[in-house]
Amino acid sequence: MQPTPPNLTVLLTRAEGENEALAELLAQAQIQTLTRPLIKLSEVQVSDSHKQLAMSLDQYDKVIFVSKSSVRFGMPLLDSYWPQWPVHLQWFAVGPGTAEQLDAYDVRAMYPESVGSEGLLALDALTSMNGESVLIVRGVGGRELLADGLSAAGAKVEYLEIYRREVVSYDDWSNLPNVAVVLLSSIEMADGFVLQVPEYASIKVITASARIAKHVHSLGFNQVVNAGGASVQALYDAILQLNATTDL
Repeated sequence: MQPTPPNLTVLLTRAEGENEALAELLAQAQIQTLTRPLIKLSEVQVSDSHKQLAMSLDQYDKVIFVSKSSVRFGMPLLDSYWPQWPVHLQWFAVGPGTAEQLDAYDVRAMYPESVGSEGLLALDALTSMNGESVLIVRGVGGRELLADGLSAAGAKVEYLEIYRREVVSYDDWSNLPNVAVVLLSSIEMADGFVLQVPEYASIKVITASARIAKHVHSLGFNQVVNAGGASVQALYDAILQLNATTDL
């Protein structure tokens, strides 16, 4: 592995509270980081509808968490109603990072090798639903691909939308140090970044999925690495791989 240039800085852009573990690992590898969250997450006010969905968890056959944030905001609500989880319920996560978050609640979730909605829809357990009921835990809004695919496979789908996402803007980016790599783990982050940073094409990008990587390429970035997941380890490994194979 090539030595890390002393002036290399990796820009971490995930929501507040989601960058520290990766920053610590990178520091141990003598890679400097700068944290500037591009997404703000906030819990939505729990309504009677949210409570009813939570109390009806045993009426579903499968529950799917589409992000670590969906676990962060959704599981405390579900946990408050269910001291023991319904025995028949099958749990799914969008990837290993989300599954790891569910472990803290004594939940063992299935997840695809290919992170994302497309990967979930390819799982054998989700390809033929035969009228099964599915609860998708997510933020307000978002892609409909997963629900549409499950419905086409014969499922009855409902959403538990438990948090909101908001793009964060900063007044001044001119004081950034020598940022050579930026972590953009969602399309919203990527779009927010290019709107705020005028010259970005030469900055190398780490993404969390092939779908996000494709979008980032379309924005004009010259070098993009797909980490294949949003876990701290996957992102860390991708940054080290980029450092070892390119002249940063």
